[in-house]
Amino acid sequence: MSGLTKKIIYTDATLSTILGVNEGSVVSYSDLLKGLHRYIKEKNLKTPKSTVISPNAAPSEASAAQAFTCRDCGEPIPAGAIFCDMCGVRQ
Repeated sequence: MSGLTKKIIYTDATLSTILGVNEGSVVSYSDLLKGLHRYIKEKNLKTPKSTVISPNAAPSEASAAQAFTCRDCGEPIPAGAIFCDMCGVRQ
């Protein structure tokens, strides 16, 4: 992809805080997605508090919420996921 057609984003105050770059920096779409996924993972925003399984849960509940790993990058993904959240590969 040439420099003329490459998709880039100029970061504003909020986006620069999330990505950890200076305001006004230029980031590619892939860097933006990687940064957003990292932020979501660090802040534990992927799993709503109401779906967290307690240690005393019945075995059937625990196995239903068990995560699988991506066949490409090895990151944990939800059981029903069609795409990996980290690398985007179809499962």
